[in-house]
Amino acid sequence: MSSLALCLAIESATPMASVALLNEGTVLAQEQGPPGQHHSENLLPMVDRTLLAADVVLPEVDCFSISIGPGAFTSLRIGLATLKGLAFGRDQPVAAVSTLQALALSAKRAGRIKGGGPIVPMLDARRGEVYAAAYEEDSLLEAEPVEVLPSSVYSAADLVRALPEGGLFVGEGASVVASSDVALDTDRFSVELGQPSVPNAVAVAIIGRAYLEAGRGGSADSLVPRYVRRAEAEAQRTARALE
Repeated sequence: MSSLALCLAIESATPMASVALLNEGTVLAQEQGPPGQHHSENLLPMVDRTLLAADVVLPEVDCFSISIGPGAFTSLRIGLATLKGLAFGRDQPVAAVSTLQALALSAKRAGRIKGGGPIVPMLDARRGEVYAAAYEEDSLLEAEPVEVLPSSVYSAADLVRALPEGGLFVGEGASVVASSDVALDTDRFSVELGQPSVPNAVAVAIIGRAYLEAGRGGSADSLVPRYVRRAEAEAQRTARALE
């Protein structure tokens, strides 16, 4: 059995937090919290129930994986604080996974992606903007996915302009772009049907294991959230909106 066999993953960057425990890619247990940013109350009990459902105790976990951002600032901090508490005093490696890559893989695993162009996961960044990136579909499971568009904050107009080949929009941010004044060329762009996809902890665990196998792991103590956009107060203080 691999030394990275049992991986515990947390996704808290969005209002729908989730926890999952995987063994060599097989989902042993998972739990998704109720909608709403009450992660400080829900996240640790979710971890406890997930471990209990799999009949696993925390010291048996071989590695951790966490959705590191972008996303809601407070939610990211709560998730990271929870992970640091779980990993305290242990030497298991931790993978810090892009929330946008996890969102894209979640959509793919749910059958929302049918091929044909870049996958454009996006989260609502408020102020009429989105956190977005674009990936080649075949690279979503890789430790270094092929980015057609780098992860950043975009207005609808900037996003469309930066994607001359078009793409499939997935995630809650797609509605921000679709409802904007920017005209979308339907021959190039499409939006997933039905409820928007959300990043989940299973995808975070799968990608995290790929990161760790590629040597892209570290200690929980060294991790910081990947906000992309600075908090409003800091942006005003430094006159810089992005990290």
